[in-house]
Amino acid sequence: MNKFRFLALGQGMGPKAEELITNGAIRGHWVMLQNCHLLVSWLKTLEKIVEAKQGRADKNFRLWLTTAPTDMFPLGIL
Repeated sequence: MNKFRFLALGQGMGPKAEELITNGAIRGHWVMLQNCHLLVSWLKTLEKIVEAKQGRADKNFRLWLTTAPTDMFPLGIL
């Protein structure tokens, strides 16, 4: 069973990314969100999702993010 999920972000991909993170946190998957700089309007939501999962995720869950440099990336995620 493949325990690695990835998604290239872009317009309208926020709900799909949230679904991957939620399922990954429950099942202990590794989730990679690529091109976070393309969905900067959603990054504050991502920050809230990450905060909500702290201490509640499966011990094997990992969240990987890739981005080009941007001043809009929330420091809380880093």
